[in-house]
Amino acid sequence: MSNIEKIDRLIQSLIEEVPTLDTGFAIIDKYVKSIDESVDLGHFRNQLADSYKPFEDWLNRLLEKEKVPKAILAFNIGLFESEDYIQLYITGSTEWEINDDHWAANNDYFPEGRYPDISLYSELYNLLNENFYLGLFLTISSTITYTNTYLLEHSSRFSKGVIFATGFDDGDLYNFAKKTEETITVPT
Repeated sequence: MSNIEKIDRLIQSLIEEVPTLDTGFAIIDKYVKSIDESVDLGHFRNQLADSYKPFEDWLNRLLEKEKVPKAILAFNIGLFESEDYIQLYITGSTEWEINDDHWAANNDYFPEGRYPDISLYSELYNLLNENFYLGLFLTISSTITYTNTYLLEHSSRFSKGVIFATGFDDGDLYNFAKKTEETITVPT
């Protein structure tokens, strides 16, 4: 199995555990040990906790300013590398297919202010350049953890049945959450 396949399996396993800010670090730490046993995630743990509030504030402002149309079925909490940081963004689509990632390129909801400035993603950029596979895993798991936490804390902001996915623009897309009444499940 290649390193990228290993990371893909770890992310899929993490998704099944539905990490939130309360449980996410323990889940992430467990999987990181299979990537690199020597890594000390103490600083990451603090950054993960400290950067959730800016993530939450960003989404609150964004969703208050530009309401989500009822026709939106799925959101991509996308990621891409810029010159010296990882940029997070959000888009929405009126289409969704579990086995076809092309829906994520639809910009049916393409709000102004979709690019937040969250310090954790600058740190993760540096890690991605130092230890690619660890950086990749931590970036995607952080995004999943933040979004799951937000969905549970602000469930009324999204329609029942809406799907959430994340991944780097030039990589795999991970469908990780489906909003139900007051909880979230893994999309199937």
